[in-house]
Amino acid sequence: MNLSRLIRPLFPTIIVGIEIDHKICNVVAHFYKSGQLVSSQSKEFRANPGELPMQAVRFIQKIRAKDPFTYISVLPCSIIQGVLNTDKEEEFKNFGVNCAEVAYKRFDNNWSVFVANEGIAETKKRFLKLGADFVISPFLVLYRLAKDTFQDSCKLYVLFQHSNITMLITKRNCGALFGGYYVLESEIDSELTVVRNSLSEDDDDIQKTNIEKDLQDELSDIEEVDLSNDATDDELIEVLKNNEEDDEKLHTESENSEDLDDFSRVNTAAKFIQSALNEFYSNSLYNSEFISEVVIFNPHNIRQETLQQIQQITMLEVSIFSCDIAQELANLGYDSYQVFEAKGEV
Repeated sequence: MNLSRLIRPLFPTIIVGIEIDHKICNVVAHFYKSGQLVSSQSKEFRANPGELPMQAVRFIQKIRAKDPFTYISVLPCSIIQGVLNTDKEEEFKNFGVNCAEVAYKRFDNNWSVFVANEGIAETKKRFLKLGADFVISPFLVLYRLAKDTFQDSCKLYVLFQHSNITMLITKRNCGALFGGYYVLESEIDSELTVVRNSLSEDDDDIQKTNIEKDLQDELSDIEEVDLSNDATDDELIEVLKNNEEDDEKLHTESENSEDLDDFSRVNTAAKFIQSALNEFYSNSLYNSEFISEVVIFNPHNIRQETLQQIQQITMLEVSIFSCDIAQELANLGYDSYQVFEAKGEV
């Protein structure tokens, strides 16, 4: 008997969902024993945009060192991916999709998801240090999040990440009527550069002319508090208070910068959403119906007031729900694991 199969019952099955979005890497590990979820761990790491941080690698390697039957579930790294309102391979070409150039999965209710083969290869390269056992389409994540809200009327569902948005139009017992995947990062970077340059232009001039004066002021502040010359507690407290105020100012500036990011991000997303609605209504490839509502899944706590811009632009009612993409990847990864287990392929 294979050694792996011999020791298999002694260890749990671990499915690790990893979401890398902008400067955040979220990791959720689900521990299964005898087909039951027995525990879970989650951790968030700072990351360079689009990169798997080494801290996350070490965290998962520690889990794998103890429990060798650990599998990784991730989103694909590709701008060429989508959803089709057909499950017939011969109809893929109507949407400009070559079956030989993509990996795809077909579902009941006449719909399919696909991602470019090059995107799969790029995903495996990104996760080379850990392996990518299950590459899960963001449309499947969105469908799983949305399915409990399906009604007889059509809704536009949006998975709103920092780097991209995934859109799906569907209703109860209907599969997918339309979908779209849009990259936000490159679009907003150019906008933010212009905005930030205009906001900081005057500040830069002031800083250049006053930098020597600021340095002298800092030095004079230090001289005023001299412990050897009987400095009072009140003086020390005042200096510490000023330092705290400076820290609070920096924190506020950071929050304002993030708000500016989110504002530009939502503004760009709203344009994509409007464009997608126009495509759905006007293109004969789609069985278009009136969209009654936009439902947004917000994994990274973008302010609801900011997201309401979408309602103003689309003139549709907007509902907003929080979600955890890494957790959904772990759940969907386990579904995939069970399929392969039934075939004896894991």
